[in-house]
Amino acid sequence: MAHSSDQVAREEMQMLTFTLENVSYGVNVNQVREVRKIEGVTPVPYAPEYVKGVTNLRGEIIPVIDLRKRFGIDSKRSSEESGIMVIAQDKHAIGVMVDSVMEVLTLDKKNIEANPESLVTERSVSILGVAKHDKDLIVLLDLMKIVSKEEIKKMKEDAKGFQVQTQTQTTQVTA
Repeated sequence: MAHSSDQVAREEMQMLTFTLENVSYGVNVNQVREVRKIEGVTPVPYAPEYVKGVTNLRGEIIPVIDLRKRFGIDSKRSSEESGIMVIAQDKHAIGVMVDSVMEVLTLDKKNIEANPESLVTERSVSILGVAKHDKDLIVLLDLMKIVSKEEIKKMKEDAKGFQVQTQTQTTQVTA
């Protein structure tokens, strides 16, 4: 009996689904620590466009990434359905803002198709494939790749680079 349940576990995936611009997306439930409503996000100067700001999560200051902006989708005002999925990236929490968090679905792996080669670009490495669920299609994402350490590092370097550039310009003006 245990063998058959192990086999079933390998043939199914549990995905937390959410929406952006009326498109359904899914992420492995193991990547999401918790889901919260959007509360008090403070903008940070010179942050990349897709960083909404920071928020206080039980005493921990965490960055909040606007997934709409990260994907190049026009930004919209937060609604009551908007949510933040909190993930842990190298022991640091990061908030990922989405239009709405839907539900946890168990998807059969035979209903998941990997990306066709014609759709793969260097920016699409975070897309795992597309799942068929009832009559809907769900784009499956790897949130860890979307907010990878390299991306966070780039955000920090961008901010430092701007500050250094500003100081250099100031030095050049006074010299």
